[in-house]
Amino acid sequence: MLAWANVSGPVPFSEGGPGGPSQSCAQSSCHTGTNVNAGGGKVELQFPDGLTYTPGQKQRIKIVITDSTARGYGYQVSARLASNETRGQGGTFSTVGTGQLIICQNDSQRSATGSCPAASPLEFIEHSTPSSANTIEIDWTPPAAATAGNVRFYVAGNAANLNGQNTGDKIYTANYTLTPKAAGNGPAITPANGVTNGASFSPGLVSGSWTTIFGTNLSTTTRDWTGAIDAQGNFPTSLDGVSATIDGKPAFVYFISPTQINVQAPDLAGKTGPIQVIVKNSAGESAAVSANAAKELPGLFLFTQAPKKYPAAVRSDGVFIGPAALFQGVTTAPAKPGDVVLFFGTGFGPTNPTVAPGKVFSGAAPLVDGVVMRIGGTAVTPSFAGLSSSGLYQFNVTIPDLPNGEHAIEMVINSVSIQSDVVLAVQR
Repeated sequence: MLAWANVSGPVPFSEGGPGGPSQSCAQSSCHTGTNVNAGGGKVELQFPDGLTYTPGQKQRIKIVITDSTARGYGYQVSARLASNETRGQGGTFSTVGTGQLIICQNDSQRSATGSCPAASPLEFIEHSTPSSANTIEIDWTPPAAATAGNVRFYVAGNAANLNGQNTGDKIYTANYTLTPKAAGNGPAITPANGVTNGASFSPGLVSGSWTTIFGTNLSTTTRDWTGAIDAQGNFPTSLDGVSATIDGKPAFVYFISPTQINVQAPDLAGKTGPIQVIVKNSAGESAAVSANAAKELPGLFLFTQAPKKYPAAVRSDGVFIGPAALFQGVTTAPAKPGDVVLFFGTGFGPTNPTVAPGKVFSGAAPLVDGVVMRIGGTAVTPSFAGLSSSGLYQFNVTIPDLPNGEHAIEMVINSVSIQSDVVLAVQR
């Protein structure tokens, strides 16, 4: 079925499917010595979503050829509409890496981004050079609509001895039927203001910032990334099959739930303006939603949103700052003049040195641009302002001489302010 004498790949219809001049290379004498599927091995296709497909959503398929005596491997795969296997092309193939090509049923080579002519609609993806690995990856984009129905895959694998002749190679075939997934349960991002700063929930995002995405059907589970950071400190880009891309780049996933996911934005390389955000899970891929990327979109993390916005702050000795008994079972205390209090936020923009997102960071990377900060109308200058953890900005502030009560916190960087109505409880 797959002639290593022809290292540029076999002719169309060599994968064992119907409609061609022959159903196997062995039967047409381009390989001799071993009958098809009689060599003691096998070929199989491994699909990421099992024997289903989501219409229009690209998936990566593995071709696995198992044979203990093989020294090299070849293959050919087709995908045909089950309703018309002789002329109904089922989706579109694309190559992964080198050593692959796609041909049409008239034996012409299909361009990387084109399609086969209407008179020869079937396409076949195959080796253009022999593979030394028995596992090969290819990409397949299914038909755009579920009404296309089932898709039938045919695959042939050549477990070759690389003797330069057509003798002694072993040919294996297999076929599979994929059914379309039911529509309507895929993830959807809230179209208006569904992508926000993870601290202030202001619409938009910043390169490397903590970002919240709101929507429906985003996940079937609720969890954070506990146990998912690898030994090298790399953050996960997927939790329970839930992932997101921002401007086409993988985001780093901290928390997932059906209506909200929290991610760290990737490095946007200075890009600002409208960008596309997409969420993907086992039910499919969301429609792309446009969000505004900014140089700065600052926000402070809060302990509470209502009835008052109290900042997530801690005194230098480790005591949480807020009205007494703010949380059940947790000691909180108001700030006093002279206390050194640490505030935390995200989206404050570039630091020097830069800190790449997606990896554990522990240290100090000061902000490039200065922050104007006031508490109760009194200007304060942080003794430190910058990243202390990946995506997390820290501000060390000595509380000025303020009377008892609740005092507004204002922070501005390059004319962009944090969220309004954040207050600090002070008790002398």
